[in-house]
Amino acid sequence: MPSFAERLIEQGRIKGEREAKRKGFIEGMQDILIIMIRHKFGISPQEEEMIRSVTDEAKLDAAAEAIFDAKSKDEVLKLLGQ
Repeated sequence: MPSFAERLIEQGRIKGEREAKRKGFIEGMQDILIIMIRHKFGISPQEEEMIRSVTDEAKLDAAAEAIFDAKSKDEVLKLLGQ
């Protein structure tokens, strides 16, 4: 049976892995959104930086979906709430 300290260490390891996966997922969503906006409208370095500051999955997802019907990049960026 693992000691209390070993259980705490294992819980910390698991939590760290989850956080790393989530961070990687968020960064991937940001990358895709930047690519899509760049391809359709063009994008400035400041807009890229703003997108990279967004960590809310729901906002990133909504913006990525909106790009297909958007007439301007402002419509998409507005969904990021920045």
